[in-house]
This record gives sequence, C-alpha cells and structure tokens, in this order.
Amino acid sequence: MDGVLVDNMKAHTEAWLELFRDRGYELDVHEFIRRTAGMKAEDVIRQFIDNTLSDEQALVLSDQKDFLYRVMYRKQLVPLQGLLNFLEASASQQIPMGVATGSSPENINLVLGGLGLKRYFKTVVGAVDVRRGKPDPEIYLKVAALLDAPPERCLVFEDAMSGIEAARRAGMKAIALSTSHSAADFHGVPGVVHVTPDFSSLTPDSALLHLNGSHDLQSSHSRSK
Repeated sequence: MDGVLVDNMKAHTEAWLELFRDRGYELDVHEFIRRTAGMKAEDVIRQFIDNTLSDEQALVLSDQKDFLYRVMYRKQLVPLQGLLNFLEASASQQIPMGVATGSSPENINLVLGGLGLKRYFKTVVGAVDVRRGKPDPEIYLKVAALLDAPPERCLVFEDAMSGIEAARRAGMKAIALSTSHSAADFHGVPGVVHVTPDFSSLTPDSALLHLNGSHDLQSSHSRSK
C-alpha cells in the first residue's frame, strides 16, 4: 500500500526521524528508507532503538510514530499517478485484487478510506493480521488464500526490496514501483518482471502479459530517480 497506492514514504520517514530525534538518534533519510521499506513498525523500532523491547513497548512507540505520520500526511493524500484508472479498468474486467501491507489499521483507513479505494479490493491484510513481516511471505500467501488464487497466478506491485523478496518466496512475480528506490536498483532482482514509476503506463492487459511471461524484464523509466 505505502509507496504503491500512494507516494507517502517521505512522510513516513519524516515521522520516524522525528520519533528517533526525540530519543537522541540522527539517521540518514535515504539509508533509513533503504533498510526499512516494507518492514513492520515494531521491527523497525527494535532494529534502531532496542531489540529487547516487549511487544507492548514497541507498540506504544509505533502508535506515536503513526500519529505523527497521519498529522503530516493527511493533507497531502493523493493516489499514485494512473492508479485510479488502473483499478477501475481491473475491476471492470473482474480481476480480484487485495492489499498486503505492513501498515496499522488506522494508516490503512487513512489511505483506503481517504481515497475511496476500499471498494476495489476483495481483501485487505495488514500488520495486525500476520505474525511475521516482509520479507517473510506470510502476508502474500494469506492474501492469495483469501482471494482463492494460486500464488503463481498472483502479480504483486511493490516498492520495497523486502516486499519483492516476500513475493518471490511466496512464488509470485512482482512489478516494482520506483517510489522508494531508483528504477536501476530493481534490475536483476529475482522475481521482478517490470519496473515503472507509477501506473500511468500500465493496463490490466499489459500487467497480465508480464505475469504470463510474454514480456522480458523492461522498465518504463530506465534512468535512476
């Protein structure tokens, strides 16, 4: 969801950095995004603050960060370019779609509810619905099961390396969105069948061609961003 339906990773990162500054940590923005994109919030907190924190302690800090994020991002909320047309076209072809995200229920509602996207998705699986975050494949396998779809027939849209790896472990192919990484970063990554900056050049038919292997790996934006 984050970095795929919306280009919101900068707001997430700013909220994280604010939380860490209050605790005496200064982090490089780009390095932070590279290391944490797709991770569950509790895992981020344990990695950067204290890996001995209990679930309850990590959740308190996660809630603080998410509150900061929602305050920062609410007025900037817009769908990724081309997303609405892609979802509408996919729905008209009765292609079942689901969301697999490491976000909290409140953050999911901000994006899906705020943009009116809930009607497009048959199922939504978030951080509270799984035990293990990406790159573990649990979340993608759960969505596939709820969609009653074989994993090998699922196409994942991802912006994070950990999400790409989760899809690969689940036996799924992925289209990479270059919102959190440059397009060049995804070249040669196992499981990636296409790289694009947004949905403006995609149609359901072209996406299915990538899933079915009719296209070689290509990028609609060949230069690094």
